[in-house]
Amino acid sequence: MTDPANRSLSAILGGQYTPVGEETAAAWRATGWWAGRSLRSLLTEAATAHPDRTALIGRGGGERISRTYREFYRAAHHAANVLAALGVGIGDAVVLMLPNRVEYAELVFGINELGAIYAGIPVSYGEQQAAAILRRSKAKVLVIPRRWRATEHLELSRTLRARIPTLEHVLILDEDETGLREGESLWCAHAGAPDHGFPEPDPARICYLGFTSGTTGEPKGAMHSHDTLGYAIRGLAEHLGPATLGDPMVQLVASPAGHHTGFAFGILLTVLLAGTAVHLDRWEPETGTRIIRDERCTAFFGAPAFLQDLIRTGLSPDCPLRCLVIAGAPVPRTLPAKAQEALGAYICPAWGLTECSIMSSATPHEPEAIQRTDGAILPGSRVRVVDAVGADLPAGHTGDLLMRGPGVAYGYYDRPDATGECYLPGLWFRTGDRASLGEHGWLTLRGRTKDIIIRGGENIPVTEVESAIFEHPDVLNAAVVGIPDERLGERACAVLVVKAGHADPTVEALGRFLLSRGLSKHYLPERVVSLRELPMTASGKVQKFKLREMFG
Repeated sequence: MTDPANRSLSAILGGQYTPVGEETAAAWRATGWWAGRSLRSLLTEAATAHPDRTALIGRGGGERISRTYREFYRAAHHAANVLAALGVGIGDAVVLMLPNRVEYAELVFGINELGAIYAGIPVSYGEQQAAAILRRSKAKVLVIPRRWRATEHLELSRTLRARIPTLEHVLILDEDETGLREGESLWCAHAGAPDHGFPEPDPARICYLGFTSGTTGEPKGAMHSHDTLGYAIRGLAEHLGPATLGDPMVQLVASPAGHHTGFAFGILLTVLLAGTAVHLDRWEPETGTRIIRDERCTAFFGAPAFLQDLIRTGLSPDCPLRCLVIAGAPVPRTLPAKAQEALGAYICPAWGLTECSIMSSATPHEPEAIQRTDGAILPGSRVRVVDAVGADLPAGHTGDLLMRGPGVAYGYYDRPDATGECYLPGLWFRTGDRASLGEHGWLTLRGRTKDIIIRGGENIPVTEVESAIFEHPDVLNAAVVGIPDERLGERACAVLVVKAGHADPTVEALGRFLLSRGLSKHYLPERVVSLRELPMTASGKVQKFKLREMFG
């Protein structure tokens, strides 16, 4: 393998534009933030040290499947052989549109072994979102179930192939070969794929395209390498202390692997720590609670909605969890303390993006007060909070959040325009978040820039209002959105999910409660509506754009 330090980064990236220069890359290698190791080497190391340890457990449809690290290693190598036989090589994209199952992790590491590029499509996505990802990634192979829940994925793939000229093969994880057409084959039909040896992947190469949600346009593919992802998972493990997650870690992987959290922390981090990943193909709180108990899970990564579900299921009497890392959506400030008391586990608020993985988190090595924030910045990374002209703001002041570090993506695949818009001089990346930094350097998110409600020229901090509403004893879930107002521009609307049997709060009653919690009067919602449930993504984020459409 060519030493990446002696090669042009742009040449390694196949002409993709990145503002990360050779001097910066060399510095990150010299300091060890970029370890110069492929992700595939993590599996080799775990399988060598713990060949008989359970690596993967699949829980879905009533069936339990398990793999040891020895079996995992062999299955990943077989996946590389199958994909190579289909013509996949270095730099080609393979897209997985699968529910969480053991084969997902095996395929990820097989793609990695080839030096190819992995991208995921959440299995619940429809044609428009899937087509955008397949087209942008220039996917050569798509791996699907024949069907999952109400979606006929084989039929969907045929529609997609008609639209995506690069998509040559569809692999189906199923035993039914009925009606297959040219370019379609069952995974099990490739059991005899020729065995090859593959060179160690170049750690500076793109190995993953993490696609953004696309709520404001076509999804963009954040370009990550072995180096950027390796920094992120090692950094978080060291920041928390590996024993915090269990020794060995047994993680319930409920966040979809097609999203960044499920991929980076459900799959990659578990292998880094030689732990066990328990893949759950569909989140349902009662089922999740039972599996946590059955498998004695010690760790969980997910959005606040997952944590709220676990509290409501009564998991607390016999909870084996040691640590729950909560990221992917704003964390109500009172939730960690309530959950920690209920579950007896360390609750770890964290912040990150597809473009940088987790960049800040709480840690048990800091005072408990850190759990009312979004944590401390991982060593090697930096953030700034700036005003409208880019000047740094003092501690405690809210502004636009910028980030910089070895875990930040190279840019967006085939989108030099979007890359140029997001990167400022000095490699500072615009996150699109509003935040403040405390006197300890801890980060506190104040909401997305696009989520700011501007009422009569004054900004309303959405996250602060939502956190106060979550303290209401009758409220299960809440979101605050701006609704148009002819005179003031916008007013705040609180959308609530209330406990069964409890009356819906009125504007006046909710206002009195929030004032009693110290919220400023001009932050009070001026409209309150109740729903049976909030519209959510599969990864546990509230779809605020839908609430704006409903009530705006």
